[in-house]
Amino acid sequence: MDYEFRVIVEKVSVSSQKVVKRDTLKIYDIQKPESILEFGLRHAEQISLLSKIQSALLAEQSILIDSGHTQCPKCGGKLSKLGFMESQFHAVFSDHQVRMQKHKCKNPECNWQGTPTTITVFGTDIHPDLVKLQCEQGAVQSYRDAEEHLEKLNCQRRRVNNHVQIQRVTNQVGERVSQFNLNPPNPDELPVAARELIVQVDGGHIATQEQDKRSFEALSGIVYRPNCLVVIDEHHRQITNKSCTICTLDDRLATMKLYLHHAAIKQGLTAETHVTALADGASNCWSVILALEPHCQSLEPILDWFHIGQKFQNVKNALGETLAESLESVKWNLWHGKANESIQGLTMLRDKITDKKQRSKLKGLQEYLENNRNFLVNYDERKQAGKVFTSQVAECHIDSIINARHKRKQKMQWTREGAHNVLQIRAMIASNEWEENWLDFVLPDAVLAA
Repeated sequence: MDYEFRVIVEKVSVSSQKVVKRDTLKIYDIQKPESILEFGLRHAEQISLLSKIQSALLAEQSILIDSGHTQCPKCGGKLSKLGFMESQFHAVFSDHQVRMQKHKCKNPECNWQGTPTTITVFGTDIHPDLVKLQCEQGAVQSYRDAEEHLEKLNCQRRRVNNHVQIQRVTNQVGERVSQFNLNPPNPDELPVAARELIVQVDGGHIATQEQDKRSFEALSGIVYRPNCLVVIDEHHRQITNKSCTICTLDDRLATMKLYLHHAAIKQGLTAETHVTALADGASNCWSVILALEPHCQSLEPILDWFHIGQKFQNVKNALGETLAESLESVKWNLWHGKANESIQGLTMLRDKITDKKQRSKLKGLQEYLENNRNFLVNYDERKQAGKVFTSQVAECHIDSIINARHKRKQKMQWTREGAHNVLQIRAMIASNEWEENWLDFVLPDAVLAA
């Protein structure tokens, strides 16, 4: 016996359960699948079927849309119906034309007409779920790549998903997140007070569109509780709960300091909290970190061992293997908290070398340690005590937030504001705050209208 499969939509009276309207959207032959390709619906057919269902629902909903005018807004006269207005609506996977009731004023001297559209009624013709998808894609990959990805997802090219639209939406939503981050966290949503917090501030450079500059710096901060640093195995650690913040604005670090303070509050910062802060040694990073001092019980700034190791490795590569043992001795002293001996050892090492480039490398390392002398600690002692001394785990997060989006193989140049807005979304996603809050930033209004 042969059968067919029908997809039918019905409009049913709730009170009487009488079928008022029935439409057959699609009929499929039920046959034995000869291959996995014939098992179920293909991707494009799923999108097509969803679009048909969406159109049927929109047709019924659009009839119920009320302009809100009970009388003429111009003269106060009575209104009469004037046919329908065709209007666009962009759902997540499909585009639609909806019919909305028009009205006109009965007063012949007024002649006012109301021509409602999805934009005038809702503030936008794009569903918030699509806006969310667009700005998420725009935040994690280039705008053109995001356009191609959405094209594959939809099995078709849609004008609403072009790269210009994605860029605009991402920038607008990121700007809203940026403004949101300036506000103190809601006291009702804060966790229990933290006895100790770990803060790491670092920077990355982004290519700029400014003609007189090659790049500008993006500062990134990560705040978490010590018990949120979980050991995966001998070589891997993971931060299970963190608050991330990023800023590229040129405002003498005012925004970044405020962002970091608010991020710390989200993690439980109070006047009774001890803060351990790691930085790569840059003066702007220390400036941001020291801004937390008035808000906590004590602040312990530490020059990050991860970056110290990188500095030593760069010098080692320049000096060669012949002086590697001497350099390791200097590094050993530094590891064990003997900063003076380490710096003196670099001076002695410089005196033995005549090569200008090698001397310059040693001088740079020596000045780096001297400039950060107040932030050098006994790293071996901290390791033995199970205390944090390196930002290597957090560094991976910074690399994934900044570099993965702004230092791609394609040659990309940014304005400070453009990069800043994209990074706000990335930081919120990395902080696991996006899914809970995205609707507050993408709810439709006149700004998001195409």
